[in-house]
Amino acid sequence: MVSVDSSLPSSCEVLIVGAGLAGAAAAVALSQHYDVVVIDANGPVSGASGAAAGLVNPFMGQKAKASWRHEEALDAARQLALTAGVSFHATGIVRPAQSLAQAEIFQERANGHSGLAWLSAGASGERFPLVRAPHGALWVAQGGWVDLPSLVEGAIRESGCRTVGARLVSADLHFAITDTGQIAFEHLVLAPGYGCRQLALTSSLPLHPVKGQVIRVSAPDDLQPPHPPVAGRGYAVPTPDGVLIGSTFEHAFEHLDPDPAADPELLIKAERLVPALGSAEVMERRAGVRLTVPTSVSPRRLPLAGRLPGRTNVWLLAGFGAKGLMTAPLIASWLPDALTGNQTLPAELSVPTA
Repeated sequence: MVSVDSSLPSSCEVLIVGAGLAGAAAAVALSQHYDVVVIDANGPVSGASGAAAGLVNPFMGQKAKASWRHEEALDAARQLALTAGVSFHATGIVRPAQSLAQAEIFQERANGHSGLAWLSAGASGERFPLVRAPHGALWVAQGGWVDLPSLVEGAIRESGCRTVGARLVSADLHFAITDTGQIAFEHLVLAPGYGCRQLALTSSLPLHPVKGQVIRVSAPDDLQPPHPPVAGRGYAVPTPDGVLIGSTFEHAFEHLDPDPAADPELLIKAERLVPALGSAEVMERRAGVRLTVPTSVSPRRLPLAGRLPGRTNVWLLAGFGAKGLMTAPLIASWLPDALTGNQTLPAELSVPTA
């Protein structure tokens, strides 16, 4: 567990707001060069990072297009897991085609990437007998999963940063006001996840909230690790403690708590992928809110990462959506050079003027 202090130091070189995946990755990268303090009102992995299944998929979406800088991103995710002292389960991912049309797309993708292979219905059934794949399946050899809560906690712990239970209220040029006191900083890194909606500095940015829920269910005998995750309009991730099934996409929601009413939807998604999961016992529910970036701002729906307009020492990491593990560790690895001006973050991540 991460030790969380109740009192702020008087100053630090870098203040990070948010102890989720983005904040943890930033803490690891920046603590090698700066005195870093991380603040979060509810402690590490209290938001969306604590609810996610930890799927690492470099070929997402219905067309299985390669994700942004996927080779670099995979290396960064593996390195963060190594630093955090958690396993990067390089199991691969099996993606059953949901239609004949999608099967054709998957076959074309497999022909163009060395990290992909196409499995006919017969080959998929022989290799993964519990997986329903009447049209065949795409095998993503580079994919896998990590225990995301353990990754975040391990990264913050190994960074050596001081972590404080505090909520940012406001910030001027070099001072932050929190609900527990004031702290001076040289650089401020905002990675508060859904908390962006409550901060005056970021509340007007084009970030759309989506509540997602996952459930953990009992696992059939033959769906134990190292069986790979199964993905396609939902996912099923075998873990030592059961199978994580996700996710809902709630664009309108009244509360942040897990809702048992979502169980049937998730079990139906799972049953379409692995029929044996349709009657599985629900053992745990998790929920969190992801922020996404609309295509009108970023055609590839990439996160927003960079200086806030008009603020030379305030940086934003936000809008990771369902792509956090394939973007946050890589972007965070660039921050030390970005803060010194030795490197510019990619233009496609730029934070728009509110």
